[in-house]
Amino acid sequence: MRQRSFLLKNSSIIVILIVVGFFIYANSLPNKMFWDDNDGIINNQFVHNWHYFPKYFSENLIAGSGLLSNYWRPILLTVFSLEWHLWKNWAPGYHFINSSFHITDAILLFLIFLYLFKNRWLAVLTSLIFLVHPLQTEAVTYVSGLGDSLSAFFIFSGILFYLKFRISNKQPLKSSFYFSSLLMYIFSLMSKETAIVMPVYLSLVDFFFLFENKKYSFKEALKDIGKVIWPFFVLAGLYVLLRATVLNFENSFNLYNEENAFTSNFHIRLFTFFRILTIYFGLLFWPLNLHMERTVNIALSFNSPSVIFGFFLSLALSVFAFLKFKKFPIISFGIIWFFIGLSPVSNILVPISGLIYEHWLYLPLIGVFLSLFSLGSIIGEKYQLQKTFLIIFVLTLIFFSFLTIKRNRDWRNPIVFYSQTLKYSPNSYRVINNLGMAYADRKDYYTAEKMYKRAIKLDRKNPVAYHNLANLYKNSGRIDLAIKNYKIAISLDKKFFFSYNMLADLYLKHKEYEKAREIFDEYIRNNGPNINIFIVLAKISILGKKPKTALSYLEKALKIEPNNQFIKISIANIKNLINREK
Repeated sequence: MRQRSFLLKNSSIIVILIVVGFFIYANSLPNKMFWDDNDGIINNQFVHNWHYFPKYFSENLIAGSGLLSNYWRPILLTVFSLEWHLWKNWAPGYHFINSSFHITDAILLFLIFLYLFKNRWLAVLTSLIFLVHPLQTEAVTYVSGLGDSLSAFFIFSGILFYLKFRISNKQPLKSSFYFSSLLMYIFSLMSKETAIVMPVYLSLVDFFFLFENKKYSFKEALKDIGKVIWPFFVLAGLYVLLRATVLNFENSFNLYNEENAFTSNFHIRLFTFFRILTIYFGLLFWPLNLHMERTVNIALSFNSPSVIFGFFLSLALSVFAFLKFKKFPIISFGIIWFFIGLSPVSNILVPISGLIYEHWLYLPLIGVFLSLFSLGSIIGEKYQLQKTFLIIFVLTLIFFSFLTIKRNRDWRNPIVFYSQTLKYSPNSYRVINNLGMAYADRKDYYTAEKMYKRAIKLDRKNPVAYHNLANLYKNSGRIDLAIKNYKIAISLDKKFFFSYNMLADLYLKHKEYEKAREIFDEYIRNNGPNINIFIVLAKISILGKKPKTALSYLEKALKIEPNNQFIKISIANIKNLINREK
């Protein structure tokens, strides 16, 4: 009853968050799906068939598309699969779910801060800015960005359950809320890797709760937290161990997958972080010209204005947070929240897949604006400026909402999106190549060819644009050029299965079975035995009327999987065929 009364009392705020959220993201519903949506959803066989569900927990995120990444996100795959079974590739459904999770996160954030700070205005203002800030579009408007809002949903749910456990005054082992919080942590880890920081968030929330509400001393609070929070850190340790061993698909602790100046030198990563911190603060307060594929020069030394500014900014904020916690607890809370959220994507300890992305501020920006609104509240009360600050907030909210609606239009379709991105990153191989694919899908082969050749000029050792150029030539009837470019792609990457497959398919369509077989034989020589390739080779041999050759391939496949009934039946059928021919 108490919980229902609490929600009813705040129902108007919850309704406002829902209405505002759907209003500013309504124009994202007609947007198309593209970029990582293709590998993660549209071409991902794991998502399309529940038969593969166990593989969600043992394979990487895009293994169902025949690709390799170092992301392990089984809960995200599960949500994608539920969506696929609801509406296949109908994009508005996915955008609706993304918006719904983001709005729910804003509601949960409001409830957390209301429980914690007992200040409705502070909770409302922070959750509204979290909801409408244009930096969030990269996580909300982009279908594949769901990992951010999904993991935040479990993190916020876990924090709420943990607060309820504390309010109940029960022992951890006797509290269903405590175990629910642990379960939310597991789900968050299986949604996105950055959720590993949830125990640190819980420690911060718990310290504030004990320090402010129960008037514990600093030492008493730390001691009590340690007794309760340790299972969360054990789970974090187990997760790290799994990612280092059985779930290490590529290189969990160096996503560059190579040693270079950045990955090998801690001080270079630290200097670069200071530079990026400067950029992030600019984006938080003046979020114009938002775009993907941001480029940042690695900072090789401290002698740079952006590095120096970032250093003194982080130093000043950190010193203030720890020295002024007693006097300004909410401001300090917000600063610490910001740095906790930024730590997994800082590159300082673990070199990750990029230097800077707007969606990496999905959780950290909460702390910055919480601190800012708390400071405004203190100044407003002291100098009677509440109305002035409220007007400034409303204007900021309108401005940010306008920018969010405008940014949603940049994601309308792949050509609009990639063209907009190229204005800011004109030398991005990935964007140029993807723009070529978008034009090819529209059968604008002339423009697509120009894009692919432009990408090749940027990186002549990358097989992807050659492969896509070959696809274009194949679809436009220029078979000789298609074969030439598939072969170039294979020569650049002996493991690039897609070109092997397309080249063999091209030969099969022209009934050149021997050439098709030679292509897959080459793949086996370069990459080792593969049961699926052996089965394909057997089928090609049958088409080429060489049953004995087909039999030899199936026998090789059986050595890999001795109990495979399909292969055993196929071998028996081919033996019968050979005997009949005799």
